[in-house]
Amino acid sequence: MDTSSGAKFISHDDRVIPAAPLCLVVIDVAREQGADVNKLLRGTGLFENALSEQDRISANQFYALLNNAQKQVKARDFSFQVGQALASSHYVGLFRALSYARDMTQAFRVLSVFLFPLCPLISIGRYRQKHTVFYLFRDGMGKSKAVALAGEIVMACTIALTKKWCGYRLPIHFHFAGTRPRHIANYEMHLGRRLHFEQPFVGFSIEAGTMDTAFSHSDLYLLHASVCHYKKYLPTGQLLPEVIRRMVMRNEHVGISDVAYALSVSPATLKRKLKAHNVTYTSLVDEVRREQVIFLLRICRLSNEQGALKMAITDLTNFRRAVKRWTGNTPSELRGR
Repeated sequence: MDTSSGAKFISHDDRVIPAAPLCLVVIDVAREQGADVNKLLRGTGLFENALSEQDRISANQFYALLNNAQKQVKARDFSFQVGQALASSHYVGLFRALSYARDMTQAFRVLSVFLFPLCPLISIGRYRQKHTVFYLFRDGMGKSKAVALAGEIVMACTIALTKKWCGYRLPIHFHFAGTRPRHIANYEMHLGRRLHFEQPFVGFSIEAGTMDTAFSHSDLYLLHASVCHYKKYLPTGQLLPEVIRRMVMRNEHVGISDVAYALSVSPATLKRKLKAHNVTYTSLVDEVRREQVIFLLRICRLSNEQGALKMAITDLTNFRRAVKRWTGNTPSELRGR
């Protein structure tokens, strides 16, 4: 693990994530679907009898486990089952503690601190536009094949948790990049009918008023005490791609040399580490810009002039070209008209 002046990142092969209950939930659900546990663990470096809270795994190991499960389990709602199980039996202490929050906004803010050990393959960007809050999913590993499955796990876990906290299913909208699947009934059963496909981003959105609804069992003292307890088991830092995304979002002019200096590595070492994540510094910068322009043009419906001003691009022609490069669409196409 590399650290420097407050900037920290976790390598994809650092064993810092609590093995239980994250791996156990995948194994339990897969086993119920008839999967062979030996095949599930093949190539992961994991052993079922060594998956206690004291044991630690790497993001790579969890990625390998999830890939094996995806190959073995034929049930089309496997990811949703994992998400529901994660919300119910395996992290019941932490999730019960979050019911002491003031409202959904506070509960989600605290939950975001624990997202990495809960599902290390997904990181989330939060945006607010007038009366709606958007949570956009990012690939925690950089560029992996399991991100779609991991995203569905997070979605199912979210809908199950909010139902526990509020006592009813909240009107959450879910957004997917792919086309409407044939097995839509599985999505509707687990997530509801507020489903949107062929979207420029993956994630979910919820009305701000719903986020501010007070919890009936709010107790900030118990919330603080519980969070302090569970924080003791948290790894420090984030996976390298997410660390870089956050640095780029804080400073639009930051370059690879600046990032390397902040992380106490050479630019060559940083490039090598990023290559292990199947990404480059430039691709991560473009990814951040893509997310920002989607929010500004697609969600906020800003004009080219307004969007360019927000992104500090002075030439409108360059702005249109950049939008096309980042998203594959012209600004007008991105707005949906």
